[in-house]
Amino acid sequence: MTKQPTALPCGSTRCAADQMELFPAQATAPSTLLAPTAPKTTFDWDRHDFVIVLDSGGKDSAAAAHEVCTQADQAGQLHKVRVLHCDLGRTARGHLVEWPGALDTARAHARMYGVPFFVRRSTRWPSLWDRILDHGNWPGHFAHYCTSDTKTVTGRDFVDETGIELRLGRPPRAGYAMGMRAEESKARARKPVIERHRMSGAGTKREVTTWLPVHGLTASQVWQIHRENRIPYHEAYDQGMRRLSCRACPLAATDDLVRSAQLNPGLFAEYAEAETAMGRRFKKSVSLREIIERARS
Repeated sequence: MTKQPTALPCGSTRCAADQMELFPAQATAPSTLLAPTAPKTTFDWDRHDFVIVLDSGGKDSAAAAHEVCTQADQAGQLHKVRVLHCDLGRTARGHLVEWPGALDTARAHARMYGVPFFVRRSTRWPSLWDRILDHGNWPGHFAHYCTSDTKTVTGRDFVDETGIELRLGRPPRAGYAMGMRAEESKARARKPVIERHRMSGAGTKREVTTWLPVHGLTASQVWQIHRENRIPYHEAYDQGMRRLSCRACPLAATDDLVRSAQLNPGLFAEYAEAETAMGRRFKKSVSLREIIERARS
């Protein structure tokens, strides 16, 4: 399910205009990677003990990993980079919450740059599915507990784990790189490229710096990074998906959810049953039943 691209994925009608030259025949080593195409941001490599790249397996995570690893290599600090994938688990019927193959795609990104790869899951919740059922309502723009409880807390624990492993004798100073882009939403557009992460607290346990290395890039520029560096991507993009979030994400665009329902009928049927049991619409604008009906038509 991880693809070594030979051309730009054609997940949208805009794709044809973006088809350009093919990828080079072989992936390049970190020391010969192209210089980052994102605007340069000043990240203090000397101050930080390590940098964690949060990789969901999606295109933006891959571009972020590229930017971080390229800059780290140019600074002689590639040894500080670690790629982390937060596994969101399975539903009661065994369906993966994430896209099958997303973990392997994230692993391929780390392997490409020769940096360590780690997989972690929430120590409190067996899966995001369990967290949703416990909450009794779906995540939303004003209740983004899906990320905070299964990714942010997991990332915080991994920062602590890495700090202990390094035996620093003091609170670790970590960079926390994510593939958020300003183009995605007004809320993300307002985020600083570099800022102190809230998981730092008072700084007595950890000091964490959020870094958004591809914040200013458009989707076309992200795919250009993939083309020029032969970065592996998930096949869902070729099947019509524009983003690689959870397979059934209440924050996703309705058109993407309809396409996902076509590709993942079993998962959506299980989610629809939960929607009925909870008595809560999946999205205010549309129910899962309506999404499934649109997918069938």
